[in-house]
Amino acid sequence: MYSGPASVEIIHERPSQRLHYRVAAPMRVTLGERTFTAADWGLGGCRLAGLSDNLPASGTTHTLLCTLPFQGFNITLKTEATVVRVDAASGEVAFSFTELGERETALMQHFIEDLVRGKMTDVADTIVRIDTPVTPVPIKPDPNPVEAMPVRRWPVKQIVMTLFYFALGAVVFGYVGVYIFATLFRLEVQSAVVAAERLTVTAPVTGIVSENLVRLGDKITVGQVLAELEDTDHGADLRRARAVLASTTAELAETETLLSEERRKSEGYALVARNNVRQAESQLVGMELARDNALLKVQRMRDLSTKGLVRADDLEAAELELESLVSELERKKIHIEELKELIAGGDSIRLFTGNAFAGRLAEMEARSARLKAEKDHQKEVVASLSGKTSKQTVVSPLNGRIVDAPNPAGVAVKQGEPLFVLEETGAETVQAFLTQEEVLQVRIGTRAKLYLPAEGRWQEAEVSMIDRTAGFVDEISETYRFRAPDARSAQVVLAPLGADLPPSGTPVVVYFERHRNNLVWRTAEQLLEAF
Repeated sequence: MYSGPASVEIIHERPSQRLHYRVAAPMRVTLGERTFTAADWGLGGCRLAGLSDNLPASGTTHTLLCTLPFQGFNITLKTEATVVRVDAASGEVAFSFTELGERETALMQHFIEDLVRGKMTDVADTIVRIDTPVTPVPIKPDPNPVEAMPVRRWPVKQIVMTLFYFALGAVVFGYVGVYIFATLFRLEVQSAVVAAERLTVTAPVTGIVSENLVRLGDKITVGQVLAELEDTDHGADLRRARAVLASTTAELAETETLLSEERRKSEGYALVARNNVRQAESQLVGMELARDNALLKVQRMRDLSTKGLVRADDLEAAELELESLVSELERKKIHIEELKELIAGGDSIRLFTGNAFAGRLAEMEARSARLKAEKDHQKEVVASLSGKTSKQTVVSPLNGRIVDAPNPAGVAVKQGEPLFVLEETGAETVQAFLTQEEVLQVRIGTRAKLYLPAEGRWQEAEVSMIDRTAGFVDEISETYRFRAPDARSAQVVLAPLGADLPPSGTPVVVYFERHRNNLVWRTAEQLLEAF
């Protein structure tokens, strides 16, 4: 028999200062392509914090995807919202829901009421509320209303222990997860240090360091004067150059005198040569007459020989005499041509005495030209040394800092002796030393995390060079030697990204991305990258 509708108890709650409850339970809000965690939310809207750039303008309408995590699965609601407040300083944006459906409103109200009351709801009831677009109303009164439950019946101990174990479990599982992740996908190397290029500045001259203008650890710039040197060899060089100039001048004067005398001798040699030519030509005329007479004599002897009046021996003697005269005549002609060619040589003419040539005009002129050139050069050297001061300055070739100054003021140094050791700033790198097994798991161009214990900060870096055999080189014999497998004989150089590195020598802990060479790991990485 139907007895009518069951009585429903209506619970009146204390009115809130807001139109709806605001809770800080986890809710992920997707705005465009970015996803944020809501600072707090309710049926009227939500507030997002932590937006750094591209803040939406106040009054604009956006589509939000609100995701509520519940017992291992996510519930996503789609709604339209309007920006009602923007705080650029703190990066906060407040949205007001404008188009929230009945199903979404009921589901969010269900979550809020359970969170406010602290009530545990089973999954089946929540799934029913998701699939059924109605708001169920309980027909049975709550046997244990929260307001009516006395404080002494609350399971305080159980709640405290549950929260303790939840916190302890979160810490333990979080630590285990981080350790497993660091072991499988990260490579920690503590044998790393900041390094920088160093340059040794040497003394340009031999002298005494009169003043050091910088100290150990000072920062310097390109062209900055580092020290002043007193050149002790400057005076000696100037005196030596003046002595060489005087000697060259005296030798040149002597050579000019000998050259003028040689020119006068050359004129006499030319006169003698022309006379020799005339004498040879007159001798040539006499030899031609003798040749003609000998030729006539041979002809007469031949005529008489045919008549039997002259013996054959006399005829042969006459012919031999004729051939001798002809030969002498040809030699004399050749001699005359040689003399004429010597005369045609102009100022370089030399007299042939029969055994050798007399005359050194060309040699003396060449010597005079050489001494003139040396004199001009020595004048330039003396002028250059006279224009210089005995003080020499040493300047910095780069931007950096002083790491060593072995020679203080007042110390005598030789040319090429070290004065300062400079370290370039702004180009520091990190050098990490790995084992042969670890270096196979590092790749060029990959990112790495740097932790600087001295400054307590983190920094990004990139692997720029890998040298597997850096520790194999013997520094004494410069040959490759074997190292133990666990020795850190491989070197990896990392370039900083962003902020500058501290001075060289600072310790660094490097966390590399681990790239395993195992076939299974490579296949798994490729699959993860594909998906």
